[in-house]
Amino acid sequence: MNVRVNLATAEDFEAIADLQASSIRLLSSGGYNERQIESLIKSQRSVRIAGKEALFIACHGSTLVGFASLLDHQPSIGAIYVHPDFTRQGVGRRLAETLEKKAIQRNHRRIYAMSSLEAVEFYRAIGYKRAYKSGFWSDGPIRIPCVYMQKQLIPLAPMENRSRRILFLLVGMVFVALMITLLFW
Repeated sequence: MNVRVNLATAEDFEAIADLQASSIRLLSSGGYNERQIESLIKSQRSVRIAGKEALFIACHGSTLVGFASLLDHQPSIGAIYVHPDFTRQGVGRRLAETLEKKAIQRNHRRIYAMSSLEAVEFYRAIGYKRAYKSGFWSDGPIRIPCVYMQKQLIPLAPMENRSRRILFLLVGMVFVALMITLLFW
């Protein structure tokens, strides 16, 4: 599919909010109940309003088919949403690539995403690895379970990799020494 990705403007906000709501309602029904979905729509709309992210839109001709955001001061994906009529056509992958390039321009070696339960396989398919189960509280008492994902964008140089392994080994040895000391003290 021929998709054009551009930086979003203020005029795009309502269309982005509508696309996001449609996407959440139709694509999240397998992992979340109705109360969670409606709370998620409300909270995500307020995140978009806060504007602490770089928003990108994907258009096919003049039709908005998806959007994505990269948090301003962190190497974290704030959102990737694709209109339900345009899923599995490369739109999400194209948006993710745009965010990854932007993160590399910001000198981030790694990028993170708090994935909805339904999007875990999408992230895995584009090279992300599961870090741990996560989630957040939305609209007060409503828990939204998620999975924290990560992807290495810039490989570590061999010397950095070796240094990290040595540091990890030393920390482990100190920990073991402390445990032995505590056991026999």
